[in-house]
This record gives sequence, C-alpha cells and structure tokens, in this order.
Amino acid sequence: MFKKLALNIFIFFLLSILIVISLEFLLRLYSKIKDIKFTNDNRYSNVIRVYEEGKLFEPFQNFYLYEKNIKDKRFLNFFIDEKENKLIKIWDYNFSTNNYGLVQSKNLDKKKESILFLGDSFTKGTGSEPWLDDFESKYKKFQIINAGLGATGFIQFFNLDNYLSKELNIKKRVIIFISQDIRRNVILLNNSKCIINYLNCDYKNNPQSIPNDRDFDVEKYLSNKLLNRNKNKEINLRFFIKNLFLYQYLRTSINTLRLKNNDVIKINLESIKRFKMKYKDEVVFIRIRDAGEIMFKKDSYETKVIKKFFKENKIKEHFCDMSNDLSMFHKYDLHPNKKGYEFIQNCVLKILKDNF
Repeated sequence: MFKKLALNIFIFFLLSILIVISLEFLLRLYSKIKDIKFTNDNRYSNVIRVYEEGKLFEPFQNFYLYEKNIKDKRFLNFFIDEKENKLIKIWDYNFSTNNYGLVQSKNLDKKKESILFLGDSFTKGTGSEPWLDDFESKYKKFQIINAGLGATGFIQFFNLDNYLSKELNIKKRVIIFISQDIRRNVILLNNSKCIINYLNCDYKNNPQSIPNDRDFDVEKYLSNKLLNRNKNKEINLRFFIKNLFLYQYLRTSINTLRLKNNDVIKINLESIKRFKMKYKDEVVFIRIRDAGEIMFKKDSYETKVIKKFFKENKIKEHFCDMSNDLSMFHKYDLHPNKKGYEFIQNCVLKILKDNF
C-alpha cells in the first residue's frame, strides 16, 4: 500500500515537471513566432547606477528631495553582462537641481504662477537630460515645476504636493504615472557612505559613486570592481522562477490573486481620489505605457486596476501609448531614452493645450 502511494506521488511529480517543461518550451516558441521580446526583473540585479560622489538626497518625513543647487551632477548606468563578462553602458548624462531640491536646472520663483508636474522617474526624466527643462520653452502659460521623483507612487505624490503647495504659487497640477506606481509605498532615499565618497564603495554597493574627475576611467574602475562579482552567486528559487517564460505569462493572473486586497494599492488609489476631490478640473492624470506592456502586447494587472478605478470614479485618464515602440526605451533598464522623452513631451503638451 505504501509503495503504491509512493509510486503515485512520484508519477504525479514527474508528470507535473514534464508539463511545466513542455509549457515553458511552447511559450518560448510562441514568443519567438509572435516576436514577443521581454527581459524579466532579474536584470535589475545587474543594473548598476553610478553618480559623481557627494551628498545627493535630502529625506523628509514622508517624501524625499535632492540636495539643493547641485550643478551638472554626472549620472551613469551600466548593465553587467555576465555571459560576456563585460560592462555595457546604458546612459551617461548630467543633471542639476534647483533651489527647492528638484531635478531642474532653473531656480523657482516663489510668487510666480506655476504648473506642478508630479510623478515618478518618467516625470523626473531618468535616462536622459530632464525633459521638463526643455518643456518651458514650449509651454509658457505657467512656471514649470519638475517634482518627479524616482521609485515613488501616488501616496508620495500627495505628500510632496502638500509640501510644495505651501512653498510655491501652484495653479495647475499634472500627474504623470505608469501603472506600477499603484504598488509603491513611501520611499526615503538616503546618502550612503558610498554616495558621499567613492573610496567607501565596494562591489556590493548600488548605486556606486566616482570622483568628480572627467579624466577618471570609469569603465576600467567599475570593471575591476564589479565583473565576476556574481561568479560564485547561488541562483535561488525566486531568481529561477522569474527567468521562466511561464511565470511571465502567468504574472497578471498571479497578481490578480496575490494583490487582490493589497493595502498599498488601496491607499494609492485613494490618493488619486483625494487629488481629484481637492483640485477638481485643475489636475490632469496622464498614464504612460511602460516597456513591459509593450513587450507582452497586453495590459498588466496594475493597468486593469487603474482603468477600472478611473472609470468607476468618473475621473478622466489621459494616455501616452509610446507608439507601442520599444526603441523609445533603453535596453536592460527600460527607462525612456531621448527619443522616448521627446514623445512624452509632445504627448503631454497636446493634453495640456486641450485641458488648460
């Protein structure tokens, strides 16, 4: 009796493994035929941000800003290609901050009537020179405020709006977001010892920092420090699962069950409603299609939730589809590149002309 039960269990597990392997093979084949290309979240473990050394962030109680009046801070990004054992540069550009610690080259006049842009890294302009610096030459009705901050969501947008509303003369608000923002809680970025001084960095730090020296060989320095860092790294179960095409295709279904009663999503959605109730027609919401949805050629779970929420609460959602073109995004990191930000700029400009 025991041997029969053990045999049945063995057969069940063997069949399950064979089914998973078969599905994985078929999904890889289907993706190739349909030209569906994607990179999974594991890539982020090999994406390394690099700043010129020095204090960068100023954390507050429920949001963060940058240090005030930073001038031409160099910002680079690399991907560690473990197969080829080399670094691939994703971007290399400079940004500045203004008298309020926002990523914007121009200082702000406290009394001037302004339009506030709230959002995540797509609003800030991560991946290229901040696009809102150039926007004011095209939209001159109000002083432009770039309050985009990376890795933030609607909860933090609302907190930052409360702070800036007391500091500046804000007449209109534009909230630019990607669907993933509804899953983000408050994040406070601090200055690590590595960010302050590059000599304090080791291979584990991300972001890294470099000296303020244009003759410094960044790629040689980082290659010596970072290549082969994962040589003896054990691939854990979570890492393995995220590499499966089967997981990627089931992700929306998994999230539908896993995130059904997620508290962070609920608070983010409530923050959207609070914005609308507080500012009525003086706020517009603009959703940007991200690279993940373009890769899979379908809406994510988060997008489905947002669409339903906006419809149920009769809030108008504007949309920039990025022409469903992956060439508007950087490889590996998947933030927009210069071409992508030009598209966002033109899309936003059209929406504002129609609404403000």
